[in-house]
Amino acid sequence: MSDELARVHRFEHEVEMAGTKKVPSPLGFGVLTPELPLRHDSNFLFVDRRVDAREAIAEADRVLGGEGYNHRVIVTFDDEIGKTLRPQLQALAWRTMQHVFMVQGRAPEKEAADLSIVKEVDHTALRPGRTREILAQPWGTPMVAEQILDSKVVIGRRAETRFFGVEIDDEIVAWTDLYVAQGVAQIEDVATVREHRERGYATAVVLRAIEVGRELGADLVFLVADDEDWPKELYGRLGFDPVGRLYKFAKP
Repeated sequence: MSDELARVHRFEHEVEMAGTKKVPSPLGFGVLTPELPLRHDSNFLFVDRRVDAREAIAEADRVLGGEGYNHRVIVTFDDEIGKTLRPQLQALAWRTMQHVFMVQGRAPEKEAADLSIVKEVDHTALRPGRTREILAQPWGTPMVAEQILDSKVVIGRRAETRFFGVEIDDEIVAWTDLYVAQGVAQIEDVATVREHRERGYATAVVLRAIEVGRELGADLVFLVADDEDWPKELYGRLGFDPVGRLYKFAKP
C-alpha cells in the first residue's frame, strides 16, 4: 500500500466514515452512529479479512441487527475482498457499489475555470438543493435526507469543514464540501442541479475547494468517485488519479 493510500484510509476511518461507537468483529469492526441511524456511511460493518458472503452477512446481522438497525451495509477497502464479495452479494440481490479513491498529483488539464463565481457558504445554505437531490433518489425520504445533511455537522467536529457553491438567480445550483485534517483534504459531495449542468460549475467548485484545502495546509487532496460513472473522467482532467478502491454493499 502506498503512503498516500494509507493516509486516505486513515482519514476515512477517522473523519468521513467515523462513527461514535466501534464494535469489535473477527472480520474487522462495526461502525455505529446511533444519532444518525439512517446514514449508511455512519453505520456499517467494515471487513478487512478474507471472507465469503455468508459469513459477512451473518456478521452484519450480528453487529447491525444487534443494535436494532434495519439496514445492512458491508464496506471494505481491500480490492481482493471486494472482488470476492461483489459477485456473491449480487447473486443475493444486494446493491453493490464500487468506488475509487483519487488523489490529485497533477495540474488540471482543463482550461482554468472562473473561480470568481464560487462563494463560500454555510452548510445550511446547501440544505434545500441537497434535500431535493436526495428525495429524487429511489431510497430518498425526508428523514434520510435530514440525517445525511446533519452528518455534515458531525464531520465538522473532526475536521476543518468548508462549503462552496455557485449561485444563479438566488439559487445555489452547484456545490461541494471540503474536509481538512492531518494535512489531508477531502473533496466530497460534488453536485450540480440537472438543468445547470455542462456549464463548468462543478469544475469551478472543485478547483476552489482544492485551492482552499492547500491554503489550509493540506499536502494531499483526494476524493471518492463512482468507479463506473462519468464524473471519474472529469476528476481525471482535474489532475486526480486512482490510488485504491472502496466497495460498499447494501441489502435491498
